[in-house]
Amino acid sequence: MSILASALKILLAPHGTRGDVQPMLALAVALRARGHRPSFLVPDDFVSWIREYGFPGTANGIDVGRMFALHAAEAASLRWQFRHFRDAMVPALFESFTRIDPSVDVIIGAGVQMAAASAAERWGVAYANAVFCPCVVPNDASPPPTIKTQGLPRFLNRFVWNWGVPVAGLALRGMMNAGRDRLGLRALFNPLSHLLAQPAILAADPDLAPPGDDLPLNVTPTDAWVLDERTRDLDPRVDRFLDLNPPPVYVGFGSMVAKRPGALAERIVAAVRAVGRAALIAGGWASLGEHLAGSEDVLVIDELPHSLVLPRVAAAVHHGGAGTTTAAARAGIPQVILPHLLDQYYWASRVERLRLGPRPLPADLVTADVVAERLDRALNDPEIRARARAFGPVIAARNGVHDAVDVIEQLAGSGSG
Repeated sequence: MSILASALKILLAPHGTRGDVQPMLALAVALRARGHRPSFLVPDDFVSWIREYGFPGTANGIDVGRMFALHAAEAASLRWQFRHFRDAMVPALFESFTRIDPSVDVIIGAGVQMAAASAAERWGVAYANAVFCPCVVPNDASPPPTIKTQGLPRFLNRFVWNWGVPVAGLALRGMMNAGRDRLGLRALFNPLSHLLAQPAILAADPDLAPPGDDLPLNVTPTDAWVLDERTRDLDPRVDRFLDLNPPPVYVGFGSMVAKRPGALAERIVAAVRAVGRAALIAGGWASLGEHLAGSEDVLVIDELPHSLVLPRVAAAVHHGGAGTTTAAARAGIPQVILPHLLDQYYWASRVERLRLGPRPLPADLVTADVVAERLDRALNDPEIRARARAFGPVIAARNGVHDAVDVIEQLAGSGSG
């Protein structure tokens, strides 16, 4: 139940890939149902999608999909990421807030949104950052998302956080303070510490990605935010393909762009065929379908609604994004994760630890034989299949958007900003 007498104007400002934008769209639907007035400031390539749902959407000046396509071979490099932050992303994000109406009550950022907290400070409104993985807030259960290695001792994870935040903050200081100066704000000694100290909402399933017992006090956990896709129509070709016996395997890498998409697609299709299955492929930003010849046992569709497709496949081979991992767990199917970067290594580790899938394989190391071995285990290991089936209904029963609306209303009512 709403604690406020009037509707709130809420600016949702995610920056990143679809995995950063779609949960915010789910939140917007819940906010609108509660009587509030959400609007969006998003990457250029997501504006039309936001507007299809009836929400006002403004482009922030960055086409993330195009950026990934142009720099597929470099995107995982910390050196390239720093240059991109400094020369393109951070200046554009700060500039985008100078072009929109500041008469809002709350701003919610997500992804690598570096300017929203400063804009909220300048406008004197409440702010919170939405995060979709426990590994992006300081804790001793997992290292920062730039660290691929999982399973480190807890003291070492904490050490990396304690050492990494000051160093990263120093690297970001110049570019962040230049943006803050443009908004008329004082310079910060460590802008990353400032961002991490803001109110945050951790939207992740507590069984799939537990928040841990040392969650910072400024972070409020909710269940994952899930967009209801039941109103969408399934492509008849997909519907027929899903009726194959035995069921096909889903393959998709979401917003990831592989260094050699042709070779990757061919190896994974060979692996799926090796275990006697057909492959339903979500082309995504990697454009996997451009490199595959059409056949009866391979169907490529640019985009597939997870909630309608995944419950009808035998297993999912994917990159390990928060949204795809959660959707596959909700569907109760085994997962084979081929992580590319950042928090995908966290999700891959969790899937293995929970016995929802076999040991992950980094995307750069993919061969047909190794993926076939992983997929064979996912399809035929009785423990993995049973664990996935048991997990599905538990996770599918949850959606954290309504609790998140409560948190936002409390934040606005408290006058935090």
